[in-house]
Amino acid sequence: MPGGAGPAEGGAVTATRTAPRPTAAPDRPPRDLTVDLLRAVAMVAVAVGHWLVVVPGYADGRFDGVNALATVPLMRPLTWLFQVMPLFFVVGGVANAASWTGARARGEGYATWLRGRLVRLVRPAALLFGVGAGLAALLRAGGVPADVVEPVAWLVVVPVWFLAVYVLVVAVAPALWAAHERHGWGPAVVLAVGAAGVDAVRLARGDGLGEAIASVNFLLVFGACQQLGFGWYDGRLARCRATGWALLGGGLGALVLLTTVGPFPVSLVGHPGVEIANNAPPTVTLVALGLAQTGLALVLRPLLVRALDRRPVQAFALVMNGNAMTILLWHFTALALAAVVLLPLGVVPEPAAGSGAWWLVRLGTVVVGAAVLAPIVALAGRVERAPAGPACPPRRPWAPVVAVPLLATACAVITLDGLSGAGPLGLPVLAASLFVAGAALLRGQDSTASPSASSTHQTPPTP
Repeated sequence: MPGGAGPAEGGAVTATRTAPRPTAAPDRPPRDLTVDLLRAVAMVAVAVGHWLVVVPGYADGRFDGVNALATVPLMRPLTWLFQVMPLFFVVGGVANAASWTGARARGEGYATWLRGRLVRLVRPAALLFGVGAGLAALLRAGGVPADVVEPVAWLVVVPVWFLAVYVLVVAVAPALWAAHERHGWGPAVVLAVGAAGVDAVRLARGDGLGEAIASVNFLLVFGACQQLGFGWYDGRLARCRATGWALLGGGLGALVLLTTVGPFPVSLVGHPGVEIANNAPPTVTLVALGLAQTGLALVLRPLLVRALDRRPVQAFALVMNGNAMTILLWHFTALALAAVVLLPLGVVPEPAAGSGAWWLVRLGTVVVGAAVLAPIVALAGRVERAPAGPACPPRRPWAPVVAVPLLATACAVITLDGLSGAGPLGLPVLAASLFVAGAALLRGQDSTASPSASSTHQTPPTP
């Protein structure tokens, strides 16, 4: 889904398959470390998928890029493997359910809980915005043309769309969790049916208004995926051994029908030339994918449990979860930096799209991207890995609620416009103002803060 310590907060990954039951909340399920491993694998899929699909270019002193999904049709079915946003929101459901249940057990209210969740998102995002906007402004001040700076700057902040959606999903998680406790799978069905209805309107209209209405599906589709995470957390999905196979088969079957008999394209990621993008806004195909991914995770769960007995797997899950937001936010920056340095030198081959040599270059891009990203994570990840401290109530109970639309709008504007704006040297004044205003509302009452035990999966999954 697609935000501190890292997503593994609540206890380091150890050789035990589940962590001890916290004394502060004896009625809570034990920590399921397979969720950490799933999130770690999903993070790898996000970065590798983007590094494969985005093909940077350089000509006549300017940078541009090509979406390989538009030029290499073989890439489109691969999106069924690399489109992991539904899985992120599934494990996000586990995280939010665990966090909210723990907060209630400690006597914390909604405002305190929401503030803590948002702060974990804001801190690493603020670092990305500040560094990115600052560097873009410095380049402009140094005489680099705007049409050279802006494409690179936009590439840097593409992953921020996830935050625009996730802050909204986090804000409604306690209400949806209450509905899940009371009505079981009913809310998930309502959200999925609602998403299908929105798709029907979008397809029937085929205009700008239809696309605007379709934006509701960011909440409906990923909200339905979050409900699956709720079922994972409270054990509903584990009550029958056949559930995993049923979800896997049903989800894949629905996905095949939707993309063959139905009106949706095979690619689960949008690209130039496609009439409808399955991811922006999301369509009901991602609900089907979420069902399949959840089913596959349940089927593989025994293997994941055994894998976590191995120290290299534990270390992998711990490192990836401890830096999840940083990896999500900065992996496009790693690609941009590599492109800015290497492409002008002319050392990167440009074989025909889809050829064997082309695939070798794409795999090389993955290796270079990982090499560039590693030191970035080591430095920028310190913000995410910093201790969160005790739970701290907001200065005003309503402040975190008001901060949600401000932060979501700021992230949406940055995603659409990049780090360019009408301010001096192209600074994104509007987005920055909204973000700063939202962050300011998250200030806490330090004098009234009281220590609290950290709950499992405190950090959201992260794009």
